[in-house]
Amino acid sequence: MSIIQTIRDRAAILVFGIIAISLIGFLIQDAFVGRGRGSFQSASKTIGDVNGTEISRQEYDTRVKMMESQYQSQGYRLEEGMRQEIQNQIWNGLITKELILSEANKLGLQFTSKEFSELLFSDNAPQEFKQQFTDPKTGVYNIEAARTAFNNLKKSKDANQLKQVNEQLVDPIILGQLQQKFMTIFTNGLYIPKWLIEKQNAVNGQVSDISYTGLAYSTVADSAVAVSDADINDYVQKHKDQFKQERSRSIAFVTFNAGANKEDSTNLWNKMEGMKQVLAEAPDAGIFVTRNGTKSPFFDGYINKSRIQVPAKDSLFALQPGQVYGPYFDASTIVIARMIGSKVLPDSVKARHILIGTIDPQTQQPSRTDSVAKALADSIKNAISAGASFAELAAKYSDDPGSKDKGGEYNFFPNGQMVKEFNDFCFEGKVGDRGVVKTQFGYHVIEIQDQKNFETAYKIAYLAKAIEPSKETDDVASAAATKFASESRTEKAFDDAVAKNKFNKRIADNVKEMDYQVAGLPASRSFVKWIYESKPGTVSDPISVGDQYVVAVITGEKQAGVQSAATAKLVVEPILRNRKKAEILRQKFGKYATIDDAAKNAGQQVQVADSIRFSDNFKPGFGNELIVIGAAFNKAYQENPSQPLTGTTGVYVVKVKSIGALPNDAANVEEQRKAALMQMKQTMGYGLMDALKGAAKIEDTRLKAGF
Repeated sequence: MSIIQTIRDRAAILVFGIIAISLIGFLIQDAFVGRGRGSFQSASKTIGDVNGTEISRQEYDTRVKMMESQYQSQGYRLEEGMRQEIQNQIWNGLITKELILSEANKLGLQFTSKEFSELLFSDNAPQEFKQQFTDPKTGVYNIEAARTAFNNLKKSKDANQLKQVNEQLVDPIILGQLQQKFMTIFTNGLYIPKWLIEKQNAVNGQVSDISYTGLAYSTVADSAVAVSDADINDYVQKHKDQFKQERSRSIAFVTFNAGANKEDSTNLWNKMEGMKQVLAEAPDAGIFVTRNGTKSPFFDGYINKSRIQVPAKDSLFALQPGQVYGPYFDASTIVIARMIGSKVLPDSVKARHILIGTIDPQTQQPSRTDSVAKALADSIKNAISAGASFAELAAKYSDDPGSKDKGGEYNFFPNGQMVKEFNDFCFEGKVGDRGVVKTQFGYHVIEIQDQKNFETAYKIAYLAKAIEPSKETDDVASAAATKFASESRTEKAFDDAVAKNKFNKRIADNVKEMDYQVAGLPASRSFVKWIYESKPGTVSDPISVGDQYVVAVITGEKQAGVQSAATAKLVVEPILRNRKKAEILRQKFGKYATIDDAAKNAGQQVQVADSIRFSDNFKPGFGNELIVIGAAFNKAYQENPSQPLTGTTGVYVVKVKSIGALPNDAANVEEQRKAALMQMKQTMGYGLMDALKGAAKIEDTRLKAGF
């Protein structure tokens, strides 16, 4: 999955306690509307502006760090590409926010704290909030439970929590509601009359039979027509909106591979061979692999067979406890593995629990002493054993916001998802077992409700080492890159050195100033920054990018604005060439009174196409020539053939033989009208934001700010 799609698909899920406290803060003070647009700004340095309104670097940094933390908490590795995508998403979000707030301010639109409260305590409440108060048995949102939680938490005065969730949840909800109000002003004015749908049905129900003849542009040699830069510029000036360009630079570069080679791989393989016996004899395999820096962190638990996905799994499953297998390759690592043990376990468990916490999850400070928490957990377990309601006790005592309002229940979670002690009790026990378990969070009263899909599970210690280049390998690549760079201090010298050494010169055009990656290379924001911090014509010293050294020369720059003839040529030249060819082809048809005469003059045959529908996009014979499909329903062409028609692939003459209509008695005009209106509203919704951005003056100064 691409980086962009990963970020878009993973919505941040906030801890309920933080959400509730922050929302209470909002409800007891008109935290959003009363502040006005300026409240979003900071006195700190800026990273750009929208229509003259500065975008705060502090706000940008805060939101970026917040989103990065959310992804890290979900187990994602924040590599450079993901960091840059997060930054771009935050940047675009801040632009959208400013545009919406600006338009809302002009129109006097507000979303008050009263409206916010009414939204939360309704069936239209945001899902990330609503799910915390939804009965797992009925799936119904318990509004009164939500109100009660708010009343219980109104005493909180944690300013940091208030600020955090206002930014993560409250402000986005209010911004979304303002955007919806803004959109409604436009979309509520849309109307599609019934007669228009009826007209469309009538048109789409028409059927035509035609005769036609044509000459393809390919019959005229490209050399027979000339397209000048002046022609291209004229076309571009008449279609400026289609040829806007951002500022960009182009480079040429040569790479020198510093990645691990066969010798490095062999050396590591031999080293791992030598460690097999040591791993086999280690008193504690988990401690051993951890101390030796394994790339596969040791999991001190059993993993179900179906969830183990390693290249040598069949060989590993055949091991007896204490036996070692390997070395073997796993992607870019070499691994040896020791079997610790196996047992039959379910692959998922349904359980419920009541957490008696000992640590405040926000401050990480002690909230109860260990002995008090243990005594309370034991008494709760005893009460349940005596017949007390688990769900009622969970709602009253549990410190787990994710489950307390669901009766403490977690519905079928996989092996390895929970912390070790909780996980081991649920998967190694049996249905009906109830006990008190201590974890890093406190004491849990747990009851196993169900288990399914039993299979063999294994505990395996993996010692995995990345195949990395040796210092000698890196030194060879670095020396070669340095030598080439020293010979290439100008663009001409760069090209001469490439030719002399028979290197592969690669080209990257349209590198934008906020890109994080040059096409054909690994992500490297520092490399892109060098491209913009240096002057055109500059040749770099060797720059480390991924597992290679790069020597580059800046070959050109395009300023923001309208494309030049040279830039637009690739797109515009074929269009203009075909236009000029069309003039030549039209003359070949000469004067004609019938379709047969037109075909004879052009040296072509008359062809036929039957049952053409107005809604067709493609027909065998002439393909997707919409101008021919349109002409098939021109009644004037029933008497006389058309004039030569300029299409996308050639010039055509059309003669309509007949135009008929197909019955459409099943058409539900009112439903069609509603569907068309809904589609129009959706299209306008997307188009409005694009229009606002297109009309806005947006300046991105993140590069100057050091990003």
